[in-house]
Amino acid sequence: MITYWYGEDMDKYNSDKAMQDRIDRLTKENKDLKHKINKLDNDNYNRKKGRGLLGKIGMFLFLLGVALLVILIYEGYKDYRSAKSVKKLQEERESPSNIDDADVSDILPEYRKMYGTNSDLVGWIVVEETDINYPVVQSKVYQEYYLDHNFDGEEDDAGAIFADARNDVFLPDDNIILYGHNMKNGSMFGTLQSYLDKTYYDSHKTISFDTLYDRHKYEIVSVGLSKISDESADTFKYYNFLNASNKKEFGNYVKNIKKLEAYDTGVSMKYGDKLITLSTCNSVEEDGRLFIIAREIK
Repeated sequence: MITYWYGEDMDKYNSDKAMQDRIDRLTKENKDLKHKINKLDNDNYNRKKGRGLLGKIGMFLFLLGVALLVILIYEGYKDYRSAKSVKKLQEERESPSNIDDADVSDILPEYRKMYGTNSDLVGWIVVEETDINYPVVQSKVYQEYYLDHNFDGEEDDAGAIFADARNDVFLPDDNIILYGHNMKNGSMFGTLQSYLDKTYYDSHKTISFDTLYDRHKYEIVSVGLSKISDESADTFKYYNFLNASNKKEFGNYVKNIKKLEAYDTGVSMKYGDKLITLSTCNSVEEDGRLFIIAREIK
């Protein structure tokens, strides 16, 4: 069958087709617009999410910074408090009060008031030309009490310089052992690490150690490194030598010390010498120790 298109029909057809094309185009544009809107929404969401994450990270870093600042201020305050306490004792030593008391009359004048404050006081150590200038205490009850308590008995990470509880400081034993922390700020025995450099040793050889009753001078003879080991271990423990029963025992001690020396000072120890040993932590290795041995100058 043959269909004939008349003018009106043709015009209607063209009009409908044009309308459909416009509808199709608008539909496509609408889809494209929706796609763009969805993309913008996603981008906006991701930006908000990113800003939220960055905000959380920023807040975390801020709070972390505040926490670190508080810690630094607190640590600084503790260092200040320790230094102030020590400074007070140093001034007291330099300007002793006149105390007319029979109970302390045999104690050196600069230590009488101090002894009244803390009867654990046994002396004072000064390593000349260094910052080591401290009272020395000794607890007969608990050897490690002064690891975290200062001279005034207050809790203090710096602790105090203290004598081995086994020692008789006043007799005295052949070897008096003094312990102190290797503080990062250089306080207590924190500067002893400098003795690993022989050049430093060459210009810092003298130690003064007063007991409550007598003044003593010492010459450094040995600088060495060791480790804390189990008591049952068959190793040499420099911190266990307090007295020599005879010349041979002293000779064995010196022989073992020589094996641990960082360098040869050129100064020798001999049987009958009265010694003082300064002991602190050595951060080079786990359970490491640094020791300095000096002999009394007579």
